[in-house]
Amino acid sequence: MRRLVVALIIAILAFTLAGCGGGGDEAAAPAETPAAAPAPAPINPATAGDVTGISDNEPDIFAPFPTGSAIATDVAESVADKQPVLIYFYDSGQYTAAQNRQIIDAVLVDNRGLVDLFAYDVGKYTSIDTSGVITVDPEFASDPDAQVAVQMARELGVSFTPYIVLTDTQGYIIWKHRGLADSAFLEREVQRATR
Repeated sequence: MRRLVVALIIAILAFTLAGCGGGGDEAAAPAETPAAAPAPAPINPATAGDVTGISDNEPDIFAPFPTGSAIATDVAESVADKQPVLIYFYDSGQYTAAQNRQIIDAVLVDNRGLVDLFAYDVGKYTSIDTSGVITVDPEFASDPDAQVAVQMARELGVSFTPYIVLTDTQGYIIWKHRGLADSAFLEREVQRATR
């Protein structure tokens, strides 16, 4: 233990002397400025592969929740009543959809009654191409539930499943997340939405 303490004291003294310039009277030589490294190229989401677990930094975060015919009536009523809303778009054929639902349910049980949950299985109605465009399967073209789910997904910028949209008590979108959600992070966002 003494050796460890002595080693730490010596290391601290060495860093202190190096930071003070060693006590010499000579003027320090100007440091050469390294050339700036080029900025990394942006990642194209269509070619980035599966990026589950990464929260989107989208420009419409903290935007008012959209209104109009593209939004389901029950969702619009909850937002208008200043009730926080969690909208979950998923494809029931994906394994991560079931995992995400378990995480969402566990967080909402801990915050019982504070957030309204609306879940839409857009995977059974639609297909999402590699550029993120949602198209309705012709088999469901006349299904009103499919039309509402798809229109709302388009309005909210859903281009990937599973996808979560969370609003706060003021009717603003405060968080969007695609892929598998982290339980602790979702809990923190739900707490923030209910304040």
